[in-house]
Amino acid sequence: MAEVSAHLDMYEPVFTIGVVARKLDISVQTVRLYQDEGLVLPHRTESGHRLYSLHDLDRLQCIRRMITEYGMNLQGIKRMFSLSPCWKIKDGPLDDCKTCPAYFEVAGPCWSLPVVGDKCKDADCRNCKVYRLKLDCSRMKKLLFGNEAPGTQGED
Repeated sequence: MAEVSAHLDMYEPVFTIGVVARKLDISVQTVRLYQDEGLVLPHRTESGHRLYSLHDLDRLQCIRRMITEYGMNLQGIKRMFSLSPCWKIKDGPLDDCKTCPAYFEVAGPCWSLPVVGDKCKDADCRNCKVYRLKLDCSRMKKLLFGNEAPGTQGED
């Protein structure tokens, strides 16, 4: 994958759902489930096919790790993603954000909510700084539980 990533934009949607499922050793249905839960946003072609970027692939790998290594469920992951302070990450006045359901909602990440504030209503969430945050799963346990995952002590 390193060879491919050296020549691709991290956010360019090029992988089909079948390729993603094979690379992650999961079923296509599982990838669709993660999408349906709002954990990943594939690009849709005009014909409706899903395409994923390297960023999406990294996000899906992190989700799998949270489930398999940390014992989290999908609702827990959605709540964790909902804690991203989009109002601090995105530019603009805080008052605009205080009218958005994502400011108060903890059911899922801002990009998965059916209604958002004026600042984001016409935005493409795949291009948003909040969706594009790099997930560091090796540090996720420390962030969530206050202790390190095995083998990560002292890493920055």
